[in-house]
Amino acid sequence: MNTRCLAGLALACLPALGSAQVLVENATILTLAEGQDTPFTGYLLATSDGAIAAIGAGEYQGELPIATSVVDAQGKLLVPGFVSAHNHLWQTAFRGLAIDDVLYPWLQALHWTYGDNFSDGDFYWFTLHGAMDQLAHGITTTYSHSQRLGGSEEQYLESLTAEAGFSQHFVFSYNGNVNQAPAAYRKDFAAFMAKSEAIMAAPGSSMLAPAVHSVGLHGNLPMLKVEMEVAAEYGLGAQFHYLEQFSRRAEDRAEWPDLMAAGAVRKGNSFAHFIHTTDEIRDDTAAGGAGMSWNPLSNGRLASGLADIPDYLARGIPVGMGVDGAASADIGDPFENMRMGMYALRMQHKDAKIMSPLQVMKLHTMGSAGVMGVADKVGSLEVGKRADFLILDPDSPATGALFYPAAHIVATMSADNIDAVYVDGKLRVNNGEVLEQDMDLVQQEVERRVAAIVARENASKSGES
Repeated sequence: MNTRCLAGLALACLPALGSAQVLVENATILTLAEGQDTPFTGYLLATSDGAIAAIGAGEYQGELPIATSVVDAQGKLLVPGFVSAHNHLWQTAFRGLAIDDVLYPWLQALHWTYGDNFSDGDFYWFTLHGAMDQLAHGITTTYSHSQRLGGSEEQYLESLTAEAGFSQHFVFSYNGNVNQAPAAYRKDFAAFMAKSEAIMAAPGSSMLAPAVHSVGLHGNLPMLKVEMEVAAEYGLGAQFHYLEQFSRRAEDRAEWPDLMAAGAVRKGNSFAHFIHTTDEIRDDTAAGGAGMSWNPLSNGRLASGLADIPDYLARGIPVGMGVDGAASADIGDPFENMRMGMYALRMQHKDAKIMSPLQVMKLHTMGSAGVMGVADKVGSLEVGKRADFLILDPDSPATGALFYPAAHIVATMSADNIDAVYVDGKLRVNNGEVLEQDMDLVQQEVERRVAAIVARENASKSGES
């Protein structure tokens, strides 16, 4: 007999997560698929393999497998889970630092102050905390632009282990140690790829793809070439921090010929931030097929500036959106990210039509999935894609009468309006509570570890004095 959930999203109505199949009905659906801009009232069926099996207007007319949970989403919105194209998950442990500083002083306050004090387990717990925080805010797929601070390869790869053990879909961008010989770098990368392939081969794996976090540009140009060669050999995309801090724009622009010479400006690669560009840089980027990740919250927090996104799009540059690190944006909230970005562009251009709510939603879903190279798997609600979706309740908290779903979501809603988050067709967040892990216990572990890091740093300073 089918289990019907007439009271909404009561947990008692769900079978075990490992075998659950779900039919959401009576929802106002915005698929964000190509050519499907008009919302409709209908259904979505997700099967136990985690894929969308059916979606359409009206009532579902097919047979329902045994043990299907049926969620009545009357009066609620159903949208794809958000995709974030640039993130440093571990940074949720260090919010609020250097609040009045730009990028490099902020890096000094966090990375270059505490980075050498990390110990075993820190990256694991910090990354898990960041992934849980993002999922609770409706980000079902993340680009993990992982970062290597002080410590061993094993400590660094704790981030990969943490993400692989959690349901949020992710692309892991490997930050190789470029302060070693090319042969050693290649050996480490081969080991990373073997680990990644084993993770992705596991049933129900949350890892969508590996990638390269390229850092050779920043002080080790010979290794930039090696990074690009390795990425090409494995068929991977790479992402670069580039053209972020305004006061460094001249130095950064001077590095563009190095990126071009290394073959970095190509399809599958992307630039995070990419604010202080020139016409030449934008034309080269469009011609090469590279994309960019726009991070409005972080760019505002660090006073980095505002990328002219309409111009990038007009030139044919693929654009996604990221919430960046949770210590440089401080909150992994795609609702705030979209709203701030859209309003900032309207202020910059003094034109209310320069960016619409539907456009900015697409940038934070399909745009990001495209930049990450996973648009065939996530980013829109289509048959065959992963069943990653949000159920939004405009009445809790109340946001007023619903006229246009996309406008309502971007202009009035917040993460508080998320009723449920599904990944692979399974309920992962219910009314703000992450179901897989106890967030309170994880938070306590994070706080304990941060206190230990601060203590080690203070002891080190005392020893120096």
